[in-house]
Amino acid sequence: MTLAISNLIDNAIKYNDKGGAVAVALTADNQNFFVSVRDTGIGISEEERKKIYDRFYRVEKARDRETGGTGLGLAITYSTVILHNGAIDLVSSENEGSNFTVRVPISYSRNARGKQ
Repeated sequence: MTLAISNLIDNAIKYNDKGGAVAVALTADNQNFFVSVRDTGIGISEEERKKIYDRFYRVEKARDRETGGTGLGLAITYSTVILHNGAIDLVSSENEGSNFTVRVPISYSRNARGKQ
């Protein structure tokens, strides 16, 4: 999960505008924890949102040399979240930024907590 969250934060920084903001929030309820990564950057169009979790897909192809990367970060993030029985949601508009929210169930097992 560390790699998944750090991918989201790294992208929020890379694809932000100069002087933009990145906010990270962690919350939980009785069943899930939530991590939200929000930026004020370039945003992602509706058409692009359909493809962003595909391996090697890059939203900003014109900025490849500037930002680097292989297009694997969001694919890895998505796979990791799914492997933890979670979900990832994206709210984004072009030129208004993006907000990724990860939800992962909190599971308690007697073995994980030790004998009681």
